[in-house]
Amino acid sequence: MCVGPEAMIALGVSEASAATAAAVSSVAMGAMTGFSALGSIQQGKNQNKIAQYNAQVAENQAIAARQKAEYDEERQRTMIARMGGTQRANIAAGGGELLDAGDVLGFSAEEAELDALAIRYGGKMSADAAQQAATLRRAEGRAAQKQSYFSAGSTLLTGAKGLSLLK
Repeated sequence: MCVGPEAMIALGVSEASAATAAAVSSVAMGAMTGFSALGSIQQGKNQNKIAQYNAQVAENQAIAARQKAEYDEERQRTMIARMGGTQRANIAAGGGELLDAGDVLGFSAEEAELDALAIRYGGKMSADAAQQAATLRRAEGRAAQKQSYFSAGSTLLTGAKGLSLLK
């Protein structure tokens, strides 16, 4: 509880001591208000740094998703090529003619190509989601930093109001 100079004088404290106590109280309250405002700003800066770091992590995840999809798609295509060769060799070894097996080989190649395209699409979707998360994290960081300025301003205004009541 803050006691104004008038109350202190009524309690028997000298006028000079009451004025000194009021001044010290005002300085202390002003300092606390300033430190609180600075703390709000620093907290916003820290939240922004964390958000920027998380955005970078999400961008790295997007890059990794793209690279994995490219790798998996290439492996799928390599497997398709091997499988086609194996199927042709098996048909020939069994005495069949490759012309008769054209539909089977064509169907297998089409299915394998669809699988490769699905791998590419899945990787693109994962990369896009990670990139969107990075964009969101950056926006959250900027918003947290802006909010800290408003919080600091509010603290300063509240402190100023409190100081004006002490006089």
